[in-house]
Amino acid sequence: MNNDIFVAYGSESALRAETMRDAVESLRSRKVRAESWENMSIAGQILIEEICRKIDESSHVFAEVSSMNSNVLFEAGYALGRDKHLFLLMDETDATATRLWSEISLLGSIGRVDYGGSVQTLVSQWFSNNSTKRPGLLDGLLAGGKPKEADAIFAPALPIKFQAATSLERFLERRSDLKLLGSEDDLGLAPLAFYAKEIYRSSAAVFHLLAPNRVKALEHNARASFLAGLAHGLEIPTLIVAESGFKAPLDYRDMLYVYPTSAKLTDHVGEWLNTLPTSSGGRKRLGRLVLDVELPISSFGQYVAEYEREELSDYFINTSEFASIMRGDAKIFVGRKGTGKTATMLQAVDDLRKDRRNLVVSVKPSGYELADLIAVARNIGADSDYVLHALWSFLLYTEIACHAVRYNGGRNKAAGADDATNALSEELDSLGISPTDDMSARLESAVARLQEKNRRPGEQDREFIARELRSHRLGDLRRLTLGATQIYNRVAVLIDNLDKAWENGADYAVMARFILALLTTVGSLEREFQRPANATDQGVRLSLTVFLRADIFDRVANVAREPDKIRVLAVHWQDEELLSRVLEERYSAMKSAKAPHAEKDLWDDLFATEVRGAPMRDYVLWRTLPRPRDIIYLANSALTTAINRRHRTIEASDVLFAEGQYSKFAFDALIVESDAEEFDLEEILYEFAGVGATMTEDEVNEVLSPATDAGAVINWLMRTSFLGVEVAPGEFRHVEGRTNAKRQLRLARRFAERQATPIRFRVHPAFRHHLEIRDDDLHDGTSASHGSEVLSPN
Repeated sequence: MNNDIFVAYGSESALRAETMRDAVESLRSRKVRAESWENMSIAGQILIEEICRKIDESSHVFAEVSSMNSNVLFEAGYALGRDKHLFLLMDETDATATRLWSEISLLGSIGRVDYGGSVQTLVSQWFSNNSTKRPGLLDGLLAGGKPKEADAIFAPALPIKFQAATSLERFLERRSDLKLLGSEDDLGLAPLAFYAKEIYRSSAAVFHLLAPNRVKALEHNARASFLAGLAHGLEIPTLIVAESGFKAPLDYRDMLYVYPTSAKLTDHVGEWLNTLPTSSGGRKRLGRLVLDVELPISSFGQYVAEYEREELSDYFINTSEFASIMRGDAKIFVGRKGTGKTATMLQAVDDLRKDRRNLVVSVKPSGYELADLIAVARNIGADSDYVLHALWSFLLYTEIACHAVRYNGGRNKAAGADDATNALSEELDSLGISPTDDMSARLESAVARLQEKNRRPGEQDREFIARELRSHRLGDLRRLTLGATQIYNRVAVLIDNLDKAWENGADYAVMARFILALLTTVGSLEREFQRPANATDQGVRLSLTVFLRADIFDRVANVAREPDKIRVLAVHWQDEELLSRVLEERYSAMKSAKAPHAEKDLWDDLFATEVRGAPMRDYVLWRTLPRPRDIIYLANSALTTAINRRHRTIEASDVLFAEGQYSKFAFDALIVESDAEEFDLEEILYEFAGVGATMTEDEVNEVLSPATDAGAVINWLMRTSFLGVEVAPGEFRHVEGRTNAKRQLRLARRFAERQATPIRFRVHPAFRHHLEIRDDDLHDGTSASHGSEVLSPN
């Protein structure tokens, strides 16, 4: 391999560009073949093609990313996709540059070279890092990646939902021929390895850039530009779109479409998708990557359940909460992000469908469907609670009926089942509904009728709504769904995805009433289905389970008249043995039998013995929030780091490096959960930067002095596990949920009174690395706790 260097840098900072030019000349004077874009002859050439060609010809790429220039990041991503030796250059003496590095976070797993703005330092760094034997990063990032899928498209979501963004998401979601990847969370919450694997198995990629004046534009565009370059380097058809007024970076101007209107945007994306090959036969299929490493596994799987639908059953852990859902006892399944709500729903759907006597209806409305529902409630007027209840009844009845028709059409039917299915199909047709319609089509039809407001003289709101939604016919759907032959013993409806419309800027009061209306509708539908349809019918058991994020349920409980009567099943992972099994089961399912040391358990096979003086297992559990998502995230980051470094096991240094990535992830996820609060949590949390992990109540109040209501903030930080309280000598409890937080605070006050000492709080270890909080509990002989179980860090 040659030792040619391509140096990428921006021109917006004249001083920094001068430093890069001088560095290139200094390298050349030492007989190193170095070149930058300014040295290239590009007259009459398409710039992106020439720069990509130069990167292809080089063995090393140095990219100056202090300003997070989109051109430079695209080139760096392309270099990574071509498996070049990539180094990211950073002037760490620039405070703005280090802040951007931390905020963008996606690049943390790539080697960073700090050169302090000095040519001499940069040149010496080159000679110390120059090694053709240094392994590339790409194989580690793609380890365990799935094969390319012909209909998969990587289309990450935007952090803000203006009209064009919503239109594009809606357009892509409605393309039933496409499988969308990367659209579940805002770009940047997941680690680089996750996005690399998703891009790798895609057959096309669409990146939506924000105009510079948009909130979070710099961070989002930096991440998107880097990943677009990666996709281009992996030879995946890539389209970049941006709103009118966006100044196109030179590098990818020829693959960028600047749209004037939302309609033009969706038209262009549709036309571009239609130009892509429809057959996978001629595509280059890379297949699964197999690395020449000695580790027993290459991945712990995805931390997002939707992305491991097929593999989930191999290592799903049955819990008492799962058993409650299978029995139909659980009505509302509440948990924080990452506690396994979606995984539980997916597994429940699969297991319930194994019994042919169950009709299983999985409901996952998209964000735009939920937004339409809420808009109707707001626009119809007077009795919006009744509107929401009526709409939910209509949607759930018709969803069950459509499922029954589709399901019966594909199974061997008992005598009389054909007649019942035909009758049900005819009844749906009389309501203007096709069994193949998705929820959005039925919702649009219902919304259109309600918005037309074709009232009869003197007709009241409820009468009008009932007539337009044909409420008097819904009972026929119930009767015909069950049929005279009693095809089903149970109808199980499971509803997820309700947090899709719970985003920054939403009307949270209306959202809360909207979800509360669903919860009340659940009860009434269960009673109606249990009512016999005729003299010989015994009724059918209907079970409905709604999966809801904990912070959303708290807001719903605030608007409920009698919140104590809402039956809730809250999921927690306080049992450390059970949480440890999340990794252990995945390891058992995924490890290679050929690996030389895959005969013991996870912690002996794969990890070093200890970290910072603590047993490895205890340390990993101590430093993560007690949720499956979090422990999988940290374990995957540590594993990827070990693979990149060619380690035989996951060393302590790999875990400590991965901990930085995880801590930023936990921090960002907490910010997302605070969207509905009346304070700027991000600014508040940064007030904790640099302090000790353990503080008295007065010290916490001082830190939170910029907040208008410090008490409300403390309460929220406690119920989201950011702060724990001391309830016994050296025992700090971090809990989840409003009720648990109040209970622990009362215990802490009583303990403090008995000891005649102030209440003490402690920041959860998951957030400390990102906020650079001192781990004073590593040395004071005390311990940290996720709940009733105590974890000792030493």
